[in-house]
Amino acid sequence: MPKVKPKLKNLLSKLQQEKKIRDKASQPYPKKRPSSHVRPPRPPPYQPGDSILLIGEGNFSFARALAENVLHVGHLIIATTLDSEEIMSKKYDDARDHISAFLKCGGKVLYEVDGTQLSKCKGLKNKKFDKIVFNFPHAGAGIKDQDRNILANQKLIESFLNSAIPFLKSRALYSDSNDGEILITIKTGLPYDNWNIKKIIKSTGALAVRETLPFNVSQYPGYEHRRTLGFKGH
Repeated sequence: MPKVKPKLKNLLSKLQQEKKIRDKASQPYPKKRPSSHVRPPRPPPYQPGDSILLIGEGNFSFARALAENVLHVGHLIIATTLDSEEIMSKKYDDARDHISAFLKCGGKVLYEVDGTQLSKCKGLKNKKFDKIVFNFPHAGAGIKDQDRNILANQKLIESFLNSAIPFLKSRALYSDSNDGEILITIKTGLPYDNWNIKKIIKSTGALAVRETLPFNVSQYPGYEHRRTLGFKGH
């Protein structure tokens, strides 16, 4: 077999290397395998020792779920509704069952409590809370005009926040061991994003946004969000 001249050998070697580089570049990048490590959802932001005030309960399924399935105790929870007991029973045929289970856990129920005027509720006199909770606040006025609807809900939340502040624990004001928190759950997307909750919170002058968390309904077994738009009590 004839010997390959040194210059030709070097040229062949260079061409082979260039071909390998081109072939490698033309191959698609391997797809990244999905990570097998999935970060578990954060637990609900409640502790058994928290004193909790629930505002605007509907059928009381959240109060029951919180006491029965999350905290496994309810003696520090007060659940309120704007409705009278009679009206509530007409709106929600399952409310009595939820309330009965909630009371068995040690919870307390207050009717006809306006979340925007908490100071008028005798059952809350001299009380301070670790958590004040308003799930899915909505003015429920049936206003079709979107701008007016947004404004109505902004006023509702602003009034609620200012009403709730005096009932929060405070290290600075009352020498409590901790500062209380207000938890508001709202939907995302339009028109809810236009409510501009963070701006309303800042406007109170006494509150600040600590964090935003996803509301994982699966962590509250038995809870169902209910709306009553259009209900008539007579």
